[in-house]
Amino acid sequence: MLRIDQDPTVQVCPNFAGATYAAVRQAMTVSRQISDPEAAQRLITAWNQTHNQEVEAWNLQVEADMAEQAEQQRQVLAEEERLRAEDERQKDEEQKELEKKHPKINDFDDNKMIGDFVMPCPSQFAIGKLKSFSFTELWYFTEEGCSEAQESSRTLPEDAFGITRVDDLVALKPIASFKASKNAIPDADLTWRQMNIGKNTMLRYMELYNWPPRHIDSFTRFYFHLELDPMRSCPNGECVLLAYQAKARRQWHEDIAHGQGFNIAQINPKLLATVADEVWDMIRLKSIKKVSNISYLHSDLF
Repeated sequence: MLRIDQDPTVQVCPNFAGATYAAVRQAMTVSRQISDPEAAQRLITAWNQTHNQEVEAWNLQVEADMAEQAEQQRQVLAEEERLRAEDERQKDEEQKELEKKHPKINDFDDNKMIGDFVMPCPSQFAIGKLKSFSFTELWYFTEEGCSEAQESSRTLPEDAFGITRVDDLVALKPIASFKASKNAIPDADLTWRQMNIGKNTMLRYMELYNWPPRHIDSFTRFYFHLELDPMRSCPNGECVLLAYQAKARRQWHEDIAHGQGFNIAQINPKLLATVADEVWDMIRLKSIKKVSNISYLHSDLF
């Protein structure tokens, strides 16, 4: 349908009875055998019919234009509302991310005081090993190991990071979490006192970092059995038990990683006897070397 460009409602019916339309009226009077006034009236009637149709078409066009404008306005408002809602959603997500990153602090009990014992804090290296159920020397949990960790925490910046590999991906990791101590002592070379203190701290941190209860119980009974083992009362018995503890704990971690874990709480008498022989062989070897050195020095003097 062609668009109407001019408003027909402002148009006025022409004066068909005037001189301008005399020739038209004359032709109508001859062809239709009607009077001049009747011809003028017929022209007026025809014009009014056409005019009414044009006005009706115009009104429909105006209504359609208004409806289209209303729809366009609705779409604009809807798009503005969508953009506003999207903007609010993004702001909410950004706020939630900021809240996640923002440090939070737990509440405290007004009626609770500090405990009678402050648990020593091992290095991040040892904690990382413990969290991943990996082997690490017991020394890290001794007084000496915890003291060194405390001293290192003062000198090493907290935001110092290094590169590590996690599941074939490269990631940043705090340097303190994978920096082994050059002062770490092998388990077999610890004193009995160091082993006792170290294992107590290690067992507490096993519980803190959600080791399975049966695993913690197995290690607890392991060290309890070492305390009560008759070997301890023998000459160099504590050295033998320390060496056995070192072998057993390292082997436990290796086997458990391959799905072949054993109950470490069960002391193997054959392995213990083998370790005792190794310890005694080492002691005898040291004694022989000591005597040889003394003899060598004595011969040099004479």
